Amino acid sequence: MTNTQHPEVNIGLVGHVDHGKTTLVQALSGEWTDQHSEEMKRGISIRLGYADATFRRCPECDEPEAFTVEETCPDHDVETEPLRTVSFVDAPGHETLMATMLSGAAIMDGAVLVISASEEVPQPQTEEHLMALDIIGIDNIVVAQNKIDLVDAEQARENYRDIQEFIEGTVAEDAPIVPISAQQGANVDVLIDAVEREIPTPDRDPDADPEMLVARSFDINRPGTTWDSLFGGVLGG
Repeated sequence: MTNTQHPEVNIGLVGHVDHGKTTLVQALSGEWTDQHSEEMKRGISIRLGYADATFRRCPECDEPEAFTVEETCPDHDVETEPLRTVSFVDAPGHETLMATMLSGAAIMDGAVLVISASEEVPQPQTEEHLMALDIIGIDNIVVAQNKIDLVDAEQARENYRDIQEFIEGTVAEDAPIVPISAQQGANVDVLIDAVEREIPTPDRDPDADPEMLVARSFDINRPGTTWDSLFGGVLGG
């Protein structure tokens, strides 16, 4: 038997390149999703990345400090209670990889739009990714104002106002904006609280006919392989 929980909801991390999406996934899951050699060399996400995390709550802490991904609360030395397990889809933010982002968006139940506090709002892929969410019909959105540790308080407030102005009239108009530092782990508890409130677990019918969306593929066969020597398979989550 295993205590591992199956992910109940797929949450996309979207936004402009280098705004901290992969770093935020690591802060929440402990996994660095950029594993491809070219990704590590260039320092950007190229393929869709995946990682799971279990959101938990400390029974002794006040909210939102109670929300965590740790199994034990460091402040009260008590075991935290699991809320649900989520699967993160880390979408690349480079302009040439928009098709990859769109394939990932097809499996998202909600999204965290990551916007850097240290750059002007909006950046090109911030705008394009939000437009893609609207087209696909994803309206369960939380905005993470990341990298607040790189700016002073006044710059952070000005950037926050710019984000409010940017999302006005869009599918993210009512989305909460959570200032965070993924690198420092600051306000991650507040972000988890917002995700729990804004991105519900979809109703799924376990008795319905199964459907599978292909979001990513790998060719493990060498060029010139004959048909009777081909290998392959399908993995789902």
